[in-house]
Amino acid sequence: MKTDPQQDTSSASGYLTDGFEGVSERFTQLTTVSTRDHNTLTKGKRYGRWYLLKSLNADVAGQAAYQEMLTKEFELTMRAQHPGVVQAIGMEEVPMLGRCIVMEWVEGQNMRQWLEGDTTREERRAVMGQLLETVAYLHSLGIAHRDLKPSNIMITHNGQTVKIIDFGLADTDTHAVLKQPAGTEQYMAPEQASSAQADVRNDIYSLGVIMRQMDLGRIYNRAAARCLRPIDERYQSIASLQNDLQRWRTAQHWLRNGTIALPVIAGLVALWMMSRPAPVADNSHLVDSLRHELAANNARLKASDAAQQQMEAMMRERLTDLNDSLSILATSNQQFQQDKDSRVARQRKVDAAIAEGIRRVDAANAQTHLKEHLDTAVRSGFNSMWVDWHSLSLRGRNEANRYLQSIRGQFDIKEMAEIEFAVKEHCSRYEAMINGIVDQPANP
Repeated sequence: MKTDPQQDTSSASGYLTDGFEGVSERFTQLTTVSTRDHNTLTKGKRYGRWYLLKSLNADVAGQAAYQEMLTKEFELTMRAQHPGVVQAIGMEEVPMLGRCIVMEWVEGQNMRQWLEGDTTREERRAVMGQLLETVAYLHSLGIAHRDLKPSNIMITHNGQTVKIIDFGLADTDTHAVLKQPAGTEQYMAPEQASSAQADVRNDIYSLGVIMRQMDLGRIYNRAAARCLRPIDERYQSIASLQNDLQRWRTAQHWLRNGTIALPVIAGLVALWMMSRPAPVADNSHLVDSLRHELAANNARLKASDAAQQQMEAMMRERLTDLNDSLSILATSNQQFQQDKDSRVARQRKVDAAIAEGIRRVDAANAQTHLKEHLDTAVRSGFNSMWVDWHSLSLRGRNEANRYLQSIRGQFDIKEMAEIEFAVKEHCSRYEAMINGIVDQPANP
């Protein structure tokens, strides 16, 4: 029985709201996301869509250098039109914020937060694959990001799509302004600390650090090790890095899913078929089929042998890397021991200098015979002789000053301070003892 569609209201479609939020041509609902260094990031809505606004902090907004930096970031972000790069919409004046880069709002979390969640190795490898493709695209434009790190890589909630953000330190050979060393210490290539020249190999080093943090497996760790080598020894391009990963994955696949048993099975079937009494003509097509299968399996075996050779070569290189690491570690341990021995020797020299200073102070004080005669003199009522006694009590301190001056060039500042404190502290104890005797009241 047919029903009247106008009478069917049991599953009506529509938004479950009493009204509709209007759209505005101006940015509304402005909310500060973060403030760091010289920039402020603000979330705002326009035409019913969220955007991210990047502006200069008020204390630097009027300075030309920072304005040029913001313009340069806008130009580089606009040039990079790729799904893996945050999209720049434009640059405009926004009330209360000033001049801003208007960018798409990425609904997701940064890689650091994403890795703290429950992710599988396959998901992490897929994200790394997207990251490599995106960085390769940037490099094809001549752009070196120079600040690749988990906090500058967003992962969208829907689809786990990579989005590289923050091109504040990015550079190209064609830009002539703001050439200076830059980066984030943990992820920055060693040469970035002193070189203002942008180099795509800076990004490759950063990718090596990120690979290790993502726990992607053995072949990725091997690639990461090469990424972290000195600049002339690391990968010279993302393509060469990707080629190595693909080659090692293929070799790993052949070793895991080899077809070594297939030739044996085919041979047994062939022997069984040949032993049957049926006419040869009836079995000829089966024999031909088995011959083709044997030939195909022989080809697979050869390919498997090649993969095995690649794997063995890879393992030899891995052992070489391990030997290099052990050599570096041994050298480091040797240097540490040498430094420790040197510190012990220096401390012994300091201790000896302190002992010699105390000996000289005691010898100088002993020459005055002050300790033997002072008590008698005071008790006899010669308190008026205090100045002379005090002068004699300082003989040790004067000797200490002469001694400290004579050895000053043999020790560094810290060592000399330790020696001086110990020797003068000894003088102070002696003087305090003399003063204690002098200050005693004379016998009536």
